[in-house]
Amino acid sequence: MALLKQFKTPFGIIRVLRNSDGTVEYYQNGCFHSQSTPRGVSVVAYVHLVYQIIMQKKARKILSVGCGGGTLGTMLTRKGCKVTVVDINPAAFSIARDYFCMPESIKCVEDDGIRYIKTTKHSYDAVVIDVFDSHNNVPRGFTTKEFLGAAKKILKRGGVLIINVITKNNADKGAMRVAKNMPAAGMDISIYDWPGEKDRNTIVVGGDVTGVTIPSGSEPSFIKKDMKGLVCIKPAHRSLRKGKR
Repeated sequence: MALLKQFKTPFGIIRVLRNSDGTVEYYQNGCFHSQSTPRGVSVVAYVHLVYQIIMQKKARKILSVGCGGGTLGTMLTRKGCKVTVVDINPAAFSIARDYFCMPESIKCVEDDGIRYIKTTKHSYDAVVIDVFDSHNNVPRGFTTKEFLGAAKKILKRGGVLIINVITKNNADKGAMRVAKNMPAAGMDISIYDWPGEKDRNTIVVGGDVTGVTIPSGSEPSFIKKDMKGLVCIKPAHRSLRKGKR
């Protein structure tokens, strides 16, 4: 693995590295954020999962909070979606464009994601939250009833809110804590998970969760093996209140 560039930003050190297979990785403060092919296609399973959810919902206007390498936005833009990326760190935008092929057509907004969602006049078919605090948890501000209500208001009819959660192990109830306030915001819920894996991505989807089949069969061949073991959980509202899975 070779270091391509290191950036000192107000929000920490970002390092871009290239592997022997040509893929490029993005790390911020030592934490992994993105990995893509030289053409900007993600090689991370959860990104393809989110991409497939958005494609199956026929979403066209997408808001993504948290940039990283911008691979989700790049892949969606190539399918004709109109993508806005919000990040508090503007350095992420130039890094994503220079090293991860993020197209200029993606609208990049420097802002706090919570503030943007609470104040924007735009509406979206899908809103993706992919941000973490220093402990690899979704910041609590993104899980409150107030925030989820604001997110619901900017979703178009049939839209979905998608939140990426890091799950340490099967005893970790973080995804349920993220989801528990969604019913109060008028959202149905699906949770996509890889039980048994450690430090895995768990995807919480709120809103119109109908009509999604994962895996869809259209994933790139190199990601199919990583989709194995994926399950969809549709928790009852009572289970959410009790914090059960």
